[in-house]
Amino acid sequence: MSSGLVYDKNGWLFENPQENVMHDISIDDINQLLRYAEWEDTRVKAIKHALDERNEAIRNGIDVPEVDYILEQFLIMRTEGTVTQMPYGLHIITFPSKGHLFRGEIQNYHKSIPSLNRMLKDGMSNKEKELIRVIAHLRKRQFGRLIWKINVVPYWEAKISDINFDALAQHYGLATHLMDLTNDFKAALFFATCKYVSETDSYRPLTQEDIDKNEDTQFGYIFHTPDWTIDFLNGGGTEWSFKHLYNTDPVNAACAEKSFFLQSGEVDGLAFQIGYQPLQRCDHQSAYVYPMRNGRPLQNNWRFEKMRFHQSVEMSQHVYQMMDGGKRIFPNEGVTELHDYIERIKHSVAFSMDELREVYEDDGVKKTLFPTFDTLKTALIGYTTSDGAVSIQNEPIEYDVPQKLLDTVNSHYDGKDLLRAVGGVIRQTPFDREYRKQRCIAIYGKLI
Repeated sequence: MSSGLVYDKNGWLFENPQENVMHDISIDDINQLLRYAEWEDTRVKAIKHALDERNEAIRNGIDVPEVDYILEQFLIMRTEGTVTQMPYGLHIITFPSKGHLFRGEIQNYHKSIPSLNRMLKDGMSNKEKELIRVIAHLRKRQFGRLIWKINVVPYWEAKISDINFDALAQHYGLATHLMDLTNDFKAALFFATCKYVSETDSYRPLTQEDIDKNEDTQFGYIFHTPDWTIDFLNGGGTEWSFKHLYNTDPVNAACAEKSFFLQSGEVDGLAFQIGYQPLQRCDHQSAYVYPMRNGRPLQNNWRFEKMRFHQSVEMSQHVYQMMDGGKRIFPNEGVTELHDYIERIKHSVAFSMDELREVYEDDGVKKTLFPTFDTLKTALIGYTTSDGAVSIQNEPIEYDVPQKLLDTVNSHYDGKDLLRAVGGVIRQTPFDREYRKQRCIAIYGKLI
């Protein structure tokens, strides 16, 4: 039995998508969506193959038919390996676009909002909410310093692309104002049918006991939107871009010269490819981040179609096996060995002065609430959280990882063909190549 999937020319799965209703879908519907996903994969590979053949012909001096420049650039952007700069400043390497964005949830959460949003309670003052955000950013900074100890991380920043520490923090369990999305239906279905086990940082199939726990656990949920509605690289950010990046009005022209903060609310409602990163989880999940600092829950967002389906042990096991026990989107990578350290950082309340200064200057702290660094420092010291009172010290906060453990972590990455990891090619402008050289010198003191 089918619920009436239509998959219309604009990319919607149902008629009248703006009605914002819940669609009950069947196993047949899920199988149809899996077939759509296979078709999308085939189409993406065909586009990449055609562009590779065209580029090879041009390199060999063979005449090729002229293609509209804008169309060609759009197609290049939709394939993997293209360097592009995001409005929040980072240069990323794209992975394939597939025309759709999804989110899978294993049960009814009633209000699908980012983890940091859930920490901000009604009745809190704006200053208290900002302090909680600052603490989250401080923990993100400590997470960044921890993973910087992994050889591939500084090397990646020096030679491959910028590192999105906000997105990596989100994907490794720290609180952010970001919501995970994916352009791969199979990945969304996995997260909607398989259960996360925090103790092992892994997933397992559902049991009948899991499903029968309460009314909310009896259904899995899928959110969907065509990428043109919100994907910054595929038209979703057109209106925002003209207002903030291409505005020729002298009053607003300064917008084109600034970088926007990913979690500040300035880019809420746009979805951003994370791109290839040195830690593999993001690209294995074809992952996007969707900033929602001030956004409404997905249940109330008309841009997302809502689907639910009856959970079953059989389907969960089938999806688990289809995704190779989760390894296709949740790879067994070295950073998992640092799980205990990451858990400590999630609950940290001791921070350094340098970390606080970085957050104040680089993470979009509201200067109307804390007009100077000292006003923020004074308000933060002694602020009590569920993990204890905050302290700020002059010395760096060190998470001393034994060399033997670091060697184990590095063994997962050292010697890997990083060019192959980003699709075999990096398409970049001379400006991008020079920018990467400067990053290399800043990190290693020389070109390597």
